[in-house]
Amino acid sequence: MTTLIVGKSLRETDILWRYLSLDKFIDLVESKSLFFAPLAWYEKTDPFEGYLPRVAMEAMASVSINARDQQRETIEALARTLPEAASKDLRRIQDQLDAHIPTMRALHKNIASCLMVNCWYRSEHESEGMWGLYSRAGVAIRTSVGAIKSALTDERQGHVIHAGAIKYIDFSNESLKPSDCVTEDGHLIGMVKRVAYAHENEVRMYITRERAKGSLELQEPAPTRVPISVAKLLEAVVISPFAGELTERSVRAVCRWGGVDGNIVAKSNLLDNCEHLLDVYK
Repeated sequence: MTTLIVGKSLRETDILWRYLSLDKFIDLVESKSLFFAPLAWYEKTDPFEGYLPRVAMEAMASVSINARDQQRETIEALARTLPEAASKDLRRIQDQLDAHIPTMRALHKNIASCLMVNCWYRSEHESEGMWGLYSRAGVAIRTSVGAIKSALTDERQGHVIHAGAIKYIDFSNESLKPSDCVTEDGHLIGMVKRVAYAHENEVRMYITRERAKGSLELQEPAPTRVPISVAKLLEAVVISPFAGELTERSVRAVCRWGGVDGNIVAKSNLLDNCEHLLDVYK
């Protein structure tokens, strides 16, 4: 069964939205699953995905650098005590040691690239900005943290999913400390973004790619799907205020076909005529 670990940055009653194009909504209803994309897929919209402010990156890298320097000192001490015949073996060890930092650099990037995420917008209300960014002619599905937990209860793949609020940071702030780069839930990679993206008010679920213990192998970023109960997940399906009649009919047809309760489907009233407010002058 899937384990969902919800951080203290979230409450079960928090309202979450996901703005979807029509094809992605159809995929959700048909596949009965949440799609988790690797961070590598977001490089064009945010090249800093998976990275941290420099002070935090330096703190993480210092662990590998310090270990390398200590081993260098050990090798140098051995070279002074061992006979000349051992120098070839020592050089081979030194070459392996020199490759350690480039290897850790590549591994850090690969771990971040392979992290799989599913993203939501936290708000009590729909957002005109989110419609414009992600779903101008699609839908927004509304759920809650508690509903997501309930929708995952029947899943048997054994995923461990972490959920929490994204922390937005000014990466250019030179007064940052490493501790400033940790989220309220203790998360780092994949859960910290630049402050320029704060308008997304993002809640993110993530799954870490499995790796053999001690493995330095680089993996190919790939998505995964987590089965869910669509009926338990969906608390509302809101059709874009910018969508035409054909799109609205298509959304309603998909919902009928997929067994989505028609009572939770409605067209957004964001652009409804407001002339009725002048009725106060009657």
